[in-house]
Amino acid sequence: MPKESTQKGSSPKGASPTVAELSAIAGIDATVLNRGSKFETPVNMPHSVEFPQPGQWLRQGDLVMTSALLLGADEHHWEVFIGDLLSSDVAGLVIAIGPQLPLESVPDFLIGMAREKDLSLISVSGEPSFATILRHVVDRVATSQRLLYQASFALQQRLTGIVTRGRGVDELLSGWLQATGQPAVVIDRVGRIVGRNSGVSAESAQVLGERVLEDPPSLGDSRRIDADGQSFEATAFAGETTVRGYLICGESDREEAVITVSSLRAMLALEYERRWFLSEVDRKRRAQNIARLQDIDGDRRAAYFLRNLGVDWTLIRGVVVSTESELRAEVVVDDLAYILATPLIRQQGRVVECLVGTDPTSAVTEFGLPDAVGIGTAVSPGNSATTLRQATSAMETSRKAGTPINYVDGASHRFLLQTADSEYRKAFSDAVLEPIESSANGEALLETLHMWLVENRSIEACAHRLNVHRHTVRNRVQKIAQLLARDLDSIDTQTELWLALKARGIGELS
Repeated sequence: MPKESTQKGSSPKGASPTVAELSAIAGIDATVLNRGSKFETPVNMPHSVEFPQPGQWLRQGDLVMTSALLLGADEHHWEVFIGDLLSSDVAGLVIAIGPQLPLESVPDFLIGMAREKDLSLISVSGEPSFATILRHVVDRVATSQRLLYQASFALQQRLTGIVTRGRGVDELLSGWLQATGQPAVVIDRVGRIVGRNSGVSAESAQVLGERVLEDPPSLGDSRRIDADGQSFEATAFAGETTVRGYLICGESDREEAVITVSSLRAMLALEYERRWFLSEVDRKRRAQNIARLQDIDGDRRAAYFLRNLGVDWTLIRGVVVSTESELRAEVVVDDLAYILATPLIRQQGRVVECLVGTDPTSAVTEFGLPDAVGIGTAVSPGNSATTLRQATSAMETSRKAGTPINYVDGASHRFLLQTADSEYRKAFSDAVLEPIESSANGEALLETLHMWLVENRSIEACAHRLNVHRHTVRNRVQKIAQLLARDLDSIDTQTELWLALKARGIGELS
């Protein structure tokens, strides 16, 4: 696929005349002294040059015109001049000759030099011929560009008509194929095929989608992919500043494709909004659904309400997302409604809450929301408020952890410890447990401490579990209190010891 912009200063492909065509302009009395390999190459832009080393101001494909005012017939000067032109990869050289000019004819050494260097060389009669050549190129390019923009505008109108009539992504891409010859496929952010034209098979579309997601391009960038012997280019399209999906196009030699592809991406973004963005009425209805469910008492009535919404969920989970702004939250509402297919979702400022009937962890993770995401435990339909509270708590942990977090019911120590890295957990457990570990019989003391806490500080139950005498347990607990110089009846001390034991992994296999 061509790049979206032509080289700075260049003309659209096929717009500019070739060196051969310019040599045939009537009235300039042109003589072809050496054709060269670029004689049939389109000229980028003609330049009238009189200083001896113009290479740094020239671009590939330029046509250089000179009257040799500073070069004269000096062979060395010409050698330097032509070497400088060749370093810029110019299309050719035009020399004006005549009685009032430095050269009345082109020297033989210069013709020989052009042949040796494979430089297209033409002589014309007088400097006014330069203006004729320049005018011819400008007129030709202007006409070609006008036709190109007319064709691009017509293509854009055609695509706009498809979108306006609601024909869908497949029809949009089919219209693109007919106009540009480009095979194309569109995928969403998680790799699902949104649409394709007949230039791409279903199997190829799937492969292309998988390869794009291996290293997806960001907004404004592109990624080239080869598949089925073709070269494709993938670019992102967006709603607001959020990537919504990827357009993957094959190669095309049509200039209107280069100009109009940005409009195609904009139309895909609009089509995305048409298909997936919620209307204001739908947003209010879904927000009311979640509020009404929370007001319902009893699982049977809650389940009946869900069935009336078209979902038969026996268990529900809360999902809470905290975003950077209210505008971002509006976008997240649309995203979650799409990827989780839920009729229960609402926005409260910068926070989005929803309820789903399946585990949303995989879908949320694959979609790649950059926000803090908390997920509650599965509960019966009558306990929606509970799972949303859990999800809110987990969301706060997600904000610190940088990844979606599931609330773990009945294992708060694991939940809390997810927020700390391994080095911190080790340092914490070492600081708390070191007085016990470094003492005589430290391992037995730690085992006793863990079982004592597990058995709700019951000496008898702990002794039974450890198969030791209750006096042994009592002595060990007293020893632990002495080593720590802490009151073991304090809930703060018990909590700290329990977290330290769990951070160390003690009792995890019990």
